[in-house]
Amino acid sequence: MTIQTVGRYEITGELGRGAMGVVYKAQDPTIGRTVALKTMRLDVHGLETDDVLRRFKNEARAAGLLNHPNIVTIYDAGEQDGMFYIAMEFIEGTTLQQILVEKRILQPEEVIQIARDVCKALDYAHANGIVHRDIKPANIMITPNGTVKIMDFGIAKAGGGMTSTGQVLGTPNYMSPEQVKGKLLDGRSDLFSFGVVLYEMITGEKPFVGQNVTTIIYKIVHENPIAPRDLDVTIHPGMSLVVTRALSKLPDDRYQSGAELSKDLENYKSVGSSLNPTTALPTSAVNVTDATRVVSSDSTGAAVAAAPASAPDTSAVGQPLVPPRKRRTLEIVIVSILLVAVALGGYGYYRYRNALKVEKADRELEQKLKEQQIQQAVADRRAAEASAQHQASSTPAPPPAEAETKPAPPKPSISPNVVTRNRGELRFDSQPRGAKVQVDGWTEPTWVTPFQASNLGAGPHTIVFSKAGFLPETRTVSVTVGKSSPLSVQLLPAVSKLVVNSTPRGASVEVDGKDTGMITPAEIVLEKGDHTVLLRKAGFKDVSATQTLVEGQTWNLSPVLLQPTTDMKPGNRPFWRKMLGNPFETIPDGKGMVHIHTVPDGATIQVGDQVAPRKTNVMWPVDPGTYDIILKLDGYKPVHRTIRVQKGRDFYVDEILERK
Repeated sequence: MTIQTVGRYEITGELGRGAMGVVYKAQDPTIGRTVALKTMRLDVHGLETDDVLRRFKNEARAAGLLNHPNIVTIYDAGEQDGMFYIAMEFIEGTTLQQILVEKRILQPEEVIQIARDVCKALDYAHANGIVHRDIKPANIMITPNGTVKIMDFGIAKAGGGMTSTGQVLGTPNYMSPEQVKGKLLDGRSDLFSFGVVLYEMITGEKPFVGQNVTTIIYKIVHENPIAPRDLDVTIHPGMSLVVTRALSKLPDDRYQSGAELSKDLENYKSVGSSLNPTTALPTSAVNVTDATRVVSSDSTGAAVAAAPASAPDTSAVGQPLVPPRKRRTLEIVIVSILLVAVALGGYGYYRYRNALKVEKADRELEQKLKEQQIQQAVADRRAAEASAQHQASSTPAPPPAEAETKPAPPKPSISPNVVTRNRGELRFDSQPRGAKVQVDGWTEPTWVTPFQASNLGAGPHTIVFSKAGFLPETRTVSVTVGKSSPLSVQLLPAVSKLVVNSTPRGASVEVDGKDTGMITPAEIVLEKGDHTVLLRKAGFKDVSATQTLVEGQTWNLSPVLLQPTTDMKPGNRPFWRKMLGNPFETIPDGKGMVHIHTVPDGATIQVGDQVAPRKTNVMWPVDPGTYDIILKLDGYKPVHRTIRVQKGRDFYVDEILERK
């Protein structure tokens, strides 16, 4: 049976489903706010109901303590008919996991931007005594404007550690050594987990992998991962050092705060060997076991040589240090080593000569291809000149003003996909497929996704994907010698969209004077250009808005419908009448109508340095122009808005005030 409501929330769709419950998209009818509603079933197989419910409530308490722009906000929590739910901030965006599936490897600038927000959020949570314990790409959301949000504090706990049943919680690939051991955790455990995420972002690989959980945990505790630069030589040494330090086994060897990690990431190009110092081995630990001497240290720390107790004294004058039989064996070994070295040198020289021949052949082939391209370009130009001369002789010359046209940029004369050495490969794909691909201004009939170009020169290339009915997408990628890299894009339809809602819901929607037959909330596809939207609902005033749309733009419109009122009277006439005139339900000639609505209501309205005589919710006719207003209510943060009022039109200010 489909759930229609949970608590006071009205279900509008399903966002995701997991082992412990379902996440819904829902509407709070009280204030018209869209939320993500996370629910939990109490019949989860394999877990005690009380323990599951305790962990779910723990998320609400832990995240509810946190108020940070990079942490998903918790609004409400409750229980209904055996179902526990949490109402949280609804975010339009993409998880880091989805981005890594599409791109696999991120550029350093993208890595730094994401890390900066994640580190700020983790430092804030740790300062409040909260350890997330499950930092991974699936719990990091990227909004369309680039803001990073950390989600899912479902196993977060003040102080960290194990559950009451001794169960270690978290995702195995991203857990810290102390976490898999079930030890007490602090914020440095989250920084280790984020180090795993950083490693995956710059290399495209996870540092700790195995066929089962036991193997993964063993590697986390006992094995150091391959340094990122050893996997890909194009990774900057400084970036590799920063990530390696973040993955230190001991918490004291890692970064102690997110701010410290973020700072080194932002300055990775100047990071030196100080992050990975070569620790000199203490002299007392050195042991030479060649049966001739041992090295130890005296009381002052200076190295001294001492003969082993079991070794005979061979330091007498005239007595050889090495017996004759051992000397002959040593000579044979030395001669053998020399012969092997000569053989290896000869083989190396043979390979070097062959490499020179191959390189020479490649250069000759490349030169021949360039000559052919140049000859073809010259022939094409001569043919074009001959055609132009013939046309000029048979067609009157146009007026000078028409003849002066800006020449189009020349098309490259050589395909970028003909390099024979120092080359790499790009694998192109798109959603939907069938997009035309242009590389550095060059395209060919067969360059339609999906396909691969295997002879691209090393270095940066500009790629353009285009398909009829979709917006073009441009990417700049760097090709690595001998490496095959994927490049996939999501093409957006070249249409505009109206996403309209209202409080209360159920208003009819008219677009450009025509009834769409839809009621709020609704999504409507529109062509680019000017559009006017009118919302109507019985018992409420009509709301009208105008917008100019471009291809691919989404117009979000969510006004609060007001009931007609007649108790709005003018206040202090010297200032307010000059500013706002006399309030009427209809817009007087030469004025515009301002509607100011807040949740909760009763906010003071300040215009410039003057305070309005009435508080929200109100409406007034005003002279056309631009006004700076401030909405204030005790216990809530002030809201600053600049409004531009047009003659004969309504202007709506709808604000949900945020508590201090």
